[in-house]
Amino acid sequence: MPQIFVAVDAVGIKYLCLHYEIADDGTLLYIAVQLSEDRLNDFIKGHIDLRLLYTSPEQEGSLYIVKYDDTIIAQPYLDELLPSMLPGEGYYYNDSMAEDAEILERSVRTQSPVIRLAFETPDNKHTLEARCLSAALVSFQSLVDSSFKKLYKGIDSDISTLRVTTFTAASFDVEFCANETLDLFGQSKLGTTLEEINKLFSDDDNVVIETLRTLKGFAATNYRKFLNVLLSYGLAVKYKWVYSTTEADVRKRKVATPRLKSLYDIINSNSELGTEEQEFIGHFTAASFDNGKWSFAQEIGKDVKGDCLDNNLLSGITLVDKRYKITCTATQSINETTLKERTKYILIKCEETGDTETK
Repeated sequence: MPQIFVAVDAVGIKYLCLHYEIADDGTLLYIAVQLSEDRLNDFIKGHIDLRLLYTSPEQEGSLYIVKYDDTIIAQPYLDELLPSMLPGEGYYYNDSMAEDAEILERSVRTQSPVIRLAFETPDNKHTLEARCLSAALVSFQSLVDSSFKKLYKGIDSDISTLRVTTFTAASFDVEFCANETLDLFGQSKLGTTLEEINKLFSDDDNVVIETLRTLKGFAATNYRKFLNVLLSYGLAVKYKWVYSTTEADVRKRKVATPRLKSLYDIINSNSELGTEEQEFIGHFTAASFDNGKWSFAQEIGKDVKGDCLDNNLLSGITLVDKRYKITCTATQSINETTLKERTKYILIKCEETGDTETK
């Protein structure tokens, strides 16, 4: 295991120091390389081989010999690096345990679920287009919302609202906390929702399809949109979330671009799963047999309006005075300008259930 540490000089420049030898007098010898913040982050996130940092520094004159006894002395190193100075190939730093401890501590402190979502560009850039980031976050939030509503019908959907707390370079990490308080076991409904979403990114196609059949409707539609955003911008994705603070259970997954493409093929070959049927009870406030458009006031809930699969469904409709139960197919879309969701309803069944109550 390489012995390394980060040193910082008087003006804030950082150096990664690698121990390679102990001198005859007991002095510890290190080879150090000057690093930019982005380069260091890439290494810490496990994107760059340790050996490569020394064999391919960012600029000439970046290498130093560092002697450590009671004080640290650094001298420029201009010769060719000896094999004994270098680590073996294929060592990538893994800070996942430190990250897990960090988000666990934050979840305990805030008593709310903490989620970290990271986007990886093909060339590991530390920037994303604004429209890419906004589209990715909106589609991810929509996937969480719709999955939560499917699993927990009748529960306040504000619980599934995610609040961004941190942006971090390297993989472009986005950290969220949620509008939910952890239960006595350090768990949450949102954590369970994310476990279900996690199955949508499984390596097992059968698990993905079965989960799509469970969630279907808006969740399947938003899943497709999220995949489409990732693939349109060539992004891979990884995520982790605190499932339980009492058990220190942090769950995670990384999904590379080839797998995202195969997942996109799966959802496209099961396109019928993106449509959801919904029932409403109330009365019609408008109905046009000519163009098939209608408006409906629910007894409980907001008014809805839409079109017809067959305009004959509106034949003989009595406005206001009659009570109906209607069944509609519902599909969601997102306005790319406002980023607001819009639901389109198509009436497929209409059943009169009596007179409306007089007030």
